Amino acid sequence: MNDYFSYHIKNNLFTDKILKYLDRLNEMDSNKLLTLYNDSFLNLFKYVFKYSEFYKNLYLKYGFSNSNIKDISDLNKLPVINKTDVRNNIHSINNGMKLFKSIAYTSGTTGSPINIYRSLINILTEQAYLRNYRSFFNFQLGNPLLSIRGSLDKNSLYRFNKLSSILYISSHNINSNTIDFYLGLIKSFSPVAVEAFPSILYKFCVELKNKGCQYSIPTSFTSSETLYDFQRDLIESFLNTKIHDWYGNGERTICLAQDKQNKYYPLPLYSINEFYPTHIVSTSLINNSFPLIRYQVDDIVILNTTNFLKNIVSPDIHSILGRVGVNIDLKDGSSVACIDHAFKGISYLEMAQVHQYSIDSSLEIKLVVLNGFDNYQLNVLKCKFSNMVGMNTDFFITFCKLEDLTFSKGQKFSLVVKHFI
Repeated sequence: MNDYFSYHIKNNLFTDKILKYLDRLNEMDSNKLLTLYNDSFLNLFKYVFKYSEFYKNLYLKYGFSNSNIKDISDLNKLPVINKTDVRNNIHSINNGMKLFKSIAYTSGTTGSPINIYRSLINILTEQAYLRNYRSFFNFQLGNPLLSIRGSLDKNSLYRFNKLSSILYISSHNINSNTIDFYLGLIKSFSPVAVEAFPSILYKFCVELKNKGCQYSIPTSFTSSETLYDFQRDLIESFLNTKIHDWYGNGERTICLAQDKQNKYYPLPLYSINEFYPTHIVSTSLINNSFPLIRYQVDDIVILNTTNFLKNIVSPDIHSILGRVGVNIDLKDGSSVACIDHAFKGISYLEMAQVHQYSIDSSLEIKLVVLNGFDNYQLNVLKCKFSNMVGMNTDFFITFCKLEDLTFSKGQKFSLVVKHFI
């Protein structure tokens, strides 16, 4: 998708309309918001019962109909669905015209990415939420933005999007040999904000520290990984910046963002979230054409509050144990984060795990595949992985069973397993 089309498909009169609606939501008190949450849930339930083959069959199986779901307090009576349910029923969950939808590839940090459909309205709504949130910190569309995420591979150093005023630099190429070049590039660009994965922004600042350099970027927006206190401390000191973190998932069923006091809060009317000791159950309110209702998210949010209705609108969040960013360290001193991008969109791939035995040894990629996985899928995966780690990094593929993958004592899965310190 070219820059011009991408910009205008996400930023238009409809986006502006949603932005005005979000401004009104931000001014509402908790009682009014809770009423809107209740109405949105009931409308969603009636909608899927009418238009979604998957949910209609599921709810009839459990004895639910429009008549016995009265309000939002009945939500937790409905069955929970998970990634396997979605993967096996993607076409019956989806409703509406596929012509105006795009496929989103969810994160594979759990080892098992899935595909979901996103409507144009969903894409615009997500963009409006992002712009609305960033505006709280005086960042507006068109302000110069430095982006250090996963959009460029090992073969590209940087790219400039003039229309959006975004400078993209390759997170895979940040090391002691490139830091001077990147710092000069950034100084010429003069960004007022940076968006990045926490681990990569931390890596960037470590390289600055090793060079005895500092630079000032007033605002930092982090996402996609757990943000640790030691990362925040170094980043904020070496970039003279203030970090604002955004927690969400590829399925767009939950979004928690930090306010000016670093407290996480749910974006209003984005989703309904139920917090349990070992996981989250979330219901998206922004993608009716591919609805995910009571969808299990395998992250943990620790709360100081227990009231279900209060936690929908204004939970007191103590901490988030979300995606831990485990990077692959390369010989040239650079570090590759979010390696799950290499596995997104690969059909018939059930699980993947990367093993690194030392800096100098070949990487092992363990794959658990389904019937239908062929050489085409394998070659696409190899190409994507090679683009991320570079042509000079050797790796080999091992096909295995699920029980051959490595799990922690608590049965937690990590996409990258390091066998050295």
